Amino acid sequence: MDKETLISNYFEKTLSTEEQIQFDFLMETDADFAKEVAFQKKVKRAITSAERTALKKKLQAFEETKPKVKSFKVWYAAACIVLICGLGFYFTQQSTTTIYDDYYQSYPNVVAPTVRGENSNDIKSEAFFEYDNGNYAKALELFSKIYDVEQDDYALFYKGLSLMELQKTKDAIATFNQFDVKKNNSFTPFVKWYLALSYIKENQLENAIPLLKSLSETENQQQEMAKKLLSELE
Repeated sequence: MDKETLISNYFEKTLSTEEQIQFDFLMETDADFAKEVAFQKKVKRAITSAERTALKKKLQAFEETKPKVKSFKVWYAAACIVLICGLGFYFTQQSTTTIYDDYYQSYPNVVAPTVRGENSNDIKSEAFFEYDNGNYAKALELFSKIYDVEQDDYALFYKGLSLMELQKTKDAIATFNQFDVKKNNSFTPFVKWYLALSYIKENQLENAIPLLKSLSETENQQQEMAKKLLSELE
C-alpha cells in the first residue's frame, strides 16, 4: 500500500492489523513519513479549531442581536444551520477540487516537434516549444495568435489547455466552448473531457455531467475515464 493511502486510512481509523504494523514501522524508520503524519495532524487540529471559533463567533453575534422575546435555543439552532450550510459549501468546493486534481493530467504535444532548428521562426513550432517547456503564458500568447489568423482547431485546443495550466479555468471554459464539437474530429473527445474537468473545478456539475455522459455513451479515447468520473459524481 502506498504511503499516502496508509496515512489517509490512519486518520480515517480504517487501518487493518497488517497496515497498522506497516504504519508503526514507517513512523519509526521513515523520518519524512513521520513528518508528514505530524503535519497532517496539525492541519486537522487547525481546521477543527477554526470550525469551533467560527461557531462561537456566530453564536455570539446571534446572542448580541437577538430580540429579548426569542428563545436562545432558536438562535442557537439558526447559528448552527448557517454554519452547517457554510461548511457544506466549503466541503463541496473541496470535494470537486479534489476530483479535479485526481483526474487532471497535462495533455502532451501530439501535433508538432519541439526541436528548434531551421523552423525556429515558425510560430507553430515556437508555440509548442514553449508549451512543452512549461512556459504556458508564452504558449497561450502564441496559440491565440495562430487561432486568430488561421482558425485551426489545434490552436484553440492548446490555447484552452494553456489557460488550464495557468489556473485560468473560467477563460479555459470560454475557449473550449468556441470549439465546434459537431465536427467530431480527433480533438473533440479531449475538448469535451477538459471542458468537463474545467466545469468540475468551477463546481458547475450541471454542465460537466452532460459532457461526461456524451463521452461515456460513444466509443472514443476518453470513454472509460468519463464513465469512471461520472460514477463518482452521480
